[in-house]
Amino acid sequence: MRKKILWVLGGLGFMALMTLLASTVGLAWANLPGLLLVVGGTWLASVIGHSPKPVMDLLKRLPELFRQPPVVHLPTQDHKRLLQVADLCRRGQVRSAENTAKDIGDPFLRAGARLALDRHSGDELLRMLQWRIRRQKESDHRDIRILRTMATFAPAFGMLGTLVGLVALLGNLGTSGLEYVGLAMGFALMSTLYGLLAANLLFKPLALKLEDRSRHQLLYMNFLLDAVLMLHERQHPVMINEFLESVPRDEAVEPARAPLRALSQERLRA
Repeated sequence: MRKKILWVLGGLGFMALMTLLASTVGLAWANLPGLLLVVGGTWLASVIGHSPKPVMDLLKRLPELFRQPPVVHLPTQDHKRLLQVADLCRRGQVRSAENTAKDIGDPFLRAGARLALDRHSGDELLRMLQWRIRRQKESDHRDIRILRTMATFAPAFGMLGTLVGLVALLGNLGTSGLEYVGLAMGFALMSTLYGLLAANLLFKPLALKLEDRSRHQLLYMNFLLDAVLMLHERQHPVMINEFLESVPRDEAVEPARAPLRALSQERLRA
């Protein structure tokens, strides 16, 4: 992951260096007011459209997209603890199973295991866990919508900065020479460039990355949901282990086993 970040930063640095070398006036590419207008305007428009808290929460979460890879398999410790819970439950040692379930690290699996041990009905268990999945899905989609909104607003505020610069240029046209006109024109157009770069090199790629991360997370949660249903059915730990081991550890899990879930619901209603 760190290598990927270094490659991205290196690529951006190379592009910036080539751009400056291709220009006869390197400072013409620096437009701090235009940059502030693009960044500040995009943030303000996003806050107005989505309220401040979701936007600030998203900004705090963005570093996780680069630091932490998406979860695609159950950690070894949680795998062992779930099998211990299943074994204790089949032996009738419910209290020991509940204590072991508290040590499960994954919050979704821990909640599902505790609900399965609390003798909730199958319909209640399925409804509560699916509600957690829907809540996670809505949270992810909200963040993706915010990033796509920012990608839409950034070029617009870049164009706004260009228009403001052109208005200032026209206001001083009669008292300035051609050299000032060319420099001021380039200075004004930089705002549009900033907006396009922010939209296409920052916000849109982040939205795509978050969308892919959300897909992996939701598939993983559905995978855990099926494991919890097997625990609720008091299936043998060997069967649960076979199911958990069926997912490759270097790939994202596929959608949850719909036939198993449908069969589970039929058994639970019987």
